[in-house]
Amino acid sequence: MYWVTGVLGLILAVAPWIFGYSGNTIALWTSLIVGVATIVVSIIEGAEADRQQWEYWAAGILGLVAIIAPFILGFSGYTSATWSSVVMGVLIALFAGSRLFTTGRT
Repeated sequence: MYWVTGVLGLILAVAPWIFGYSGNTIALWTSLIVGVATIVVSIIEGAEADRQQWEYWAAGILGLVAIIAPFILGFSGYTSATWSSVVMGVLIALFAGSRLFTTGRT
C-alpha cells in the first residue's frame, strides 16, 4: 500500500505545474512540501522490514494537512489548487487510514 501513497504524493508534488497554479507561491510550496513529505514517508515505509504504525499515521496526517491547507493558508480562491490539494489529501488519508485501521499492527 505504501506505493499508492507515494504515487499520490508525487501527483500532489507536481500538481502545481499540471494544473497551472505554480504562480501562487503558497499553493506551490504547500503542494511540494506535503507531496515530497508523503513520498519520503512512503519510501521509509517500503524500505523498512519491520513496518511500524507511525508511517501510516504520518501519511494520514499529511493527507489531513493537504485537505485543510487551502482554507488555512488562504489559497482556497484558486479552484485548481484547492481541488487538487483536497482530493489528493482525501485519497492519501483514506489509503493510510484504511491500512492503519483495517490491519492493525503490521
